[in-house]
Amino acid sequence: MSIWRKLNTLFRASAHEPVAKLVEANDLRIFEQELRDAEQAIARSKRELAYLMAEKTRLERDNDGLQAAIAKREQQASQALEQSDEALALELANLIAEDETVLQRQQQQHAKLQQQENQLRRQLRDSGRALKHFHSEMRLAKANRHAEQVTRQLRGHASGLHSHMEELNVSASRIRARQTEAEDVEAALTELDAEQNNGDLDARLKAAGIDNGDSNGEKVLARLKARQCHDV
Repeated sequence: MSIWRKLNTLFRASAHEPVAKLVEANDLRIFEQELRDAEQAIARSKRELAYLMAEKTRLERDNDGLQAAIAKREQQASQALEQSDEALALELANLIAEDETVLQRQQQQHAKLQQQENQLRRQLRDSGRALKHFHSEMRLAKANRHAEQVTRQLRGHASGLHSHMEELNVSASRIRARQTEAEDVEAALTELDAEQNNGDLDARLKAAGIDNGDSNGEKVLARLKARQCHDV
């Protein structure tokens, strides 16, 4: 049972190998697309931050208007009290209380927006720095990949060049051997021609009755007789 479970695990693991190899073979393309996705995310975050800042600005204007209205009604309520018109003063006081409640709620909302703005600004700043770093990593990775390709090409060219040099060396050796052989044949022919020319000359000298200086038995015998006569 354990063996079948291991085989099942092996088959399931093998099913992921093509995907893993595909990811590994396209790691730079995936990284580049992830950079584009990150840039789009940053652009969306900037747009959201702009809307947030615009909403915060609107709240600031509303709060300023409420504060101005509250201050005016406080002044009016004070004047009503000076005129002993407590009913009018109470009515103004109720309006002031309502405005103060709205103002307090909007001030709290403004504080939350300010906190969100600060957080989003910090995230965008950090993401921008990280994105620059990753772009540098991308350029470095592309440069390394290009260097690897160039190295492989140069290695292939060097191997091919070495093969060409060996072929040229073999061809040059073969040509030199043929030239040496031709020179040897030419020298032999020259030697044969010289021997043949000397034989023709001896024949012509003999036909003309001219001594060619060759040694023979009669000449040797005559030389010996002459030596004996001289010794006596």
